[in-house]
Amino acid sequence: MPNLNRFPLLGLWAREAAVRMGYAEADADTIGHAYAVLYAIRANSPSKPVKYKDKEAAVAAERALAEKAELEHLRFGDDELQVTRNAQGRLIGHVGNATPQTPESYRYKVAAKFPSGYYEKLQSAFRTFFEGSTPEKINTRQLYHRHDQWKKSCAAGRLVDLDKLIKWCEERKPAG
Repeated sequence: MPNLNRFPLLGLWAREAAVRMGYAEADADTIGHAYAVLYAIRANSPSKPVKYKDKEAAVAAERALAEKAELEHLRFGDDELQVTRNAQGRLIGHVGNATPQTPESYRYKVAAKFPSGYYEKLQSAFRTFFEGSTPEKINTRQLYHRHDQWKKSCAAGRLVDLDKLIKWCEERKPAG
């Protein structure tokens, strides 16, 4: 029974919602990491200074901090994410006013946490699940409420049973 804590799962969940809503892959990565950070903060997880051991994530964070850009408030899932845009127009998350959320930090803090083969399986399950909803419907409180439903239904202590989660998504995939 492979399982995983909720943070990377929420990051992937939000990433796939962002893709369904029309965001580019890199921006969806940023949104996924920023959204997971937002809910970690709300869960009163202690805030720890982040120091990336991953060189690409560390360089991306340093670059994002060096770029001075106007802070925007992105409405996502009926929540507000603090973001800026880099010189190429790509999103940089600033949730928690600490280390920025970037596609590289998503890869390091979210995607890399999955057991072998499960990132792709869950990505496919989440994509199929979201196909049954319009982007407008996804971009509501339902995004977090559905996450909360599977988090409780597929719980394995404080972790989530990944096979149960895939099954949960399959049972709710759109007809046809």
